[in-house]
Amino acid sequence: MTKSVTFCFDFGSPYSYLAYKNLKSVAETGAIIDLKPVLVGGIFKSTDNRPPLAIPKKFAYLAKDMARWSNSLGVKIKINPYFPIITVPHMRGAILAKKLNLLESYTEKMFDAIWVKALNLNDQMIMSEVAIESGIDGNDFAEGIMSEEIKEGLKINTQYALDNGAFGVPTFYFNNEMYWGIDSMKFLIDDLNN
Repeated sequence: MTKSVTFCFDFGSPYSYLAYKNLKSVAETGAIIDLKPVLVGGIFKSTDNRPPLAIPKKFAYLAKDMARWSNSLGVKIKINPYFPIITVPHMRGAILAKKLNLLESYTEKMFDAIWVKALNLNDQMIMSEVAIESGIDGNDFAEGIMSEEIKEGLKINTQYALDNGAFGVPTFYFNNEMYWGIDSMKFLIDDLNN
């Protein structure tokens, strides 16, 4: 029986980045991973949740916690000085990339640009350059992220996460169970192995 895991993520979430870099541990269980780009801002708004930046003590803790996870996983990460990144166009780009069979490349490049290179991905030109590096034609990217089809695709993915209990990212789904946060990956992997 094929095991399938859905991974809901947003590029603006450092924990989504760290979880993405740790997906190999999920894949090692034999699971197929469905990358599902969502808009965490929409999830926050719909669930009355607040981003870490809106809670000063939480944001201050974030840097320490990110460093712990970075060390634990052996993954490079930097606090992006342009944080928060408003990820609506980036996440629409992920929907477009999935349509073009370029989602893995696009996801890798976008996460790397935000959380390793710490680029200003609020700058449309820089964002477009990263998309082009992933293999998407620049004109196709500019037109695609503004198309109703792509906008609707992101809404559908975000609604999927909400309908299945999400209140933030990263969120995983397996066997009708939700696993929220990078720390829940341990329980996801345990369940996949059982």
